[in-house]
Amino acid sequence: MIEITGWIKTENFVYTITKDNKKKMYLLAKDHVHKLTEKAASDPVIQDILNFILPAYDDFLLQYRKNTIDQRGYHQKTAAFEALIAQLSSVEIRRWDIEIQMTYDVITSDYNRLLPDGRKPFQKGTYDMRIEAVMTLGDLLSNDPQLQGLGATVLAFGQQLEDLRSQQQGVEGNTDDNVDDLESKREELAIVLYGAFARLLAHYYRNPKRVDNFYELKYFRRSKNNNTEQEEEDDNYSHFEVELSPGSNQTQLEGLLLGGERIRLQHIRGAAVLYYFLAQANDSPDQQYELLPNQMIEINVPLGQRLIVLDNPSNQNAVIELELLPN
Repeated sequence: MIEITGWIKTENFVYTITKDNKKKMYLLAKDHVHKLTEKAASDPVIQDILNFILPAYDDFLLQYRKNTIDQRGYHQKTAAFEALIAQLSSVEIRRWDIEIQMTYDVITSDYNRLLPDGRKPFQKGTYDMRIEAVMTLGDLLSNDPQLQGLGATVLAFGQQLEDLRSQQQGVEGNTDDNVDDLESKREELAIVLYGAFARLLAHYYRNPKRVDNFYELKYFRRSKNNNTEQEEEDDNYSHFEVELSPGSNQTQLEGLLLGGERIRLQHIRGAAVLYYFLAQANDSPDQQYELLPNQMIEINVPLGQRLIVLDNPSNQNAVIELELLPN
């Protein structure tokens, strides 16, 4: 639990600035750890600070990746379920209705027993009530000697809906748990990063400006747009806008890749940039590729590769949009 100090100078600014924005925590923490790693080899104090951060950092990254994967699974299940619901509302209920009418005219009590409200219960209302309407119709048809075959067809379709709905809601439950777990790990990482900041200040107390070199300060500037819609957009875990200063490179999607995923890259501003994939951050690239101004591409991550590096060799800023696409 974050302690409220009542004094702005002792406020945990890392916690505050990343509240409701896990993607910002991912980005600023990753950038901070990379900057510490660069200096750690020549400064044992920095190495000790890095060792202090890494357990909480690794826990957060693992949970962040789980959230990304489970969210994609939820969207996939939802899309499949909604497609089947759309099929029910149009094609299936029309076919069933026509087949019933071939046996019982719409003015008969038998037809009214099977479809008292016509097609409406299959086309409107909550998803669960539509599934219930399908299963009820299937049972009624199965008990009708003349329509038992259609009853089996309707029940099989209803079972498909039931199974997909159950899977979707099960994944949704896991996703809700993940949100709580990720928030807990964000809070712990915020505490650790704040402690690391204090240790950096102590290390450079005579030259505090050097502490700036361990952070990408843009992550700590508050956005003017603080509404819920913006926060939800910010927490799109797999969609990034990357700003590259002249002659710099950045590692992205570290901890989110196994190989085989699809990525979209779009050049937004600046000169051409290079990109390449690595299994580990300290590896050398086998091959580098060029992304030209205004170019947009979709690529598959090579198997075994765990991160992508964007490199800006030019003397002007560049902005790249990066998205991890659902499979």
